Amino acid sequence: MFSSQDGLFEFYRFPASIQRSVYTSNLIENNNKGLKHHAKLKEQFPNEASLERFVCTYYSDYNRKQAARIHLGFNAAESDLVNMFDNPNR
Repeated sequence: MFSSQDGLFEFYRFPASIQRSVYTSNLIENNNKGLKHHAKLKEQFPNEASLERFVCTYYSDYNRKQAARIHLGFNAAESDLVNMFDNPNR
């Protein structure tokens, strides 16, 4: 879809209604903050495997909750996004 020479301003190729969601890292930062908060509530993990199970469970729950959520602007841009990814030379 995009060449390796593209970079910093790549989000301008996306529909205007979703550009803010594409270039911001707020969703990622919020998710990481939630993981850190929930891990602190647990206080300690007896071994690395228990920490891995905790993180997998946390992200599994997060994905389940977010699966039906449509972020602002994505519903209006759906047909443009489908065209972008179906026609990579666009």
